[in-house]
Amino acid sequence: EAVPGIVEGYMNKINEKIGTDYKLFNYYGAPDAEHVIIAMGSVNDTIEETIDYLNAQGHKFGVVKVRLYRPFSAKHLIDAIPATVKQISVLDRTKEPGSIGEPLYLDVVTALKGSKFDQVPVYNGRYGLGSKDTTPAQIIAVYKNTEKKTFTIGIQDDVT
Repeated sequence: EAVPGIVEGYMNKINEKIGTDYKLFNYYGAPDAEHVIIAMGSVNDTIEETIDYLNAQGHKFGVVKVRLYRPFSAKHLIDAIPATVKQISVLDRTKEPGSIGEPLYLDVVTALKGSKFDQVPVYNGRYGLGSKDTTPAQIIAVYKNTEKKTFTIGIQDDVT
């Protein structure tokens, strides 16, 4: 339980020295976002560019960027999500055959249980399998997906 606080303390010291704003979970997007993606890694740059494009057209989208995955801090995740969210899509760059979901998705669902986001639908997405690049068009597809609870973007995912 102490590790997230320790990491956060060191992040704050680094932020002061080099002028960054890294947190355990960083939020980017509309302050009143209705659909938020949760992801980690380099895909967040593509998501940010896509958010800028879509929000300029009047949409309300955002992304929570995971900076510390293990140990996973439910409190910090919940604090990073806008209170206005109506749908969450979690993007994982892995496929776990036989599992009910990918690792980040399962952690997010567990973290949200019993929180103010308990009733918000959470969707499970895969991307970047086989080192495929993720494009803005694929991120747009994630934001427009309001039906499929489990989805894959960027590849034909018909083999398990």
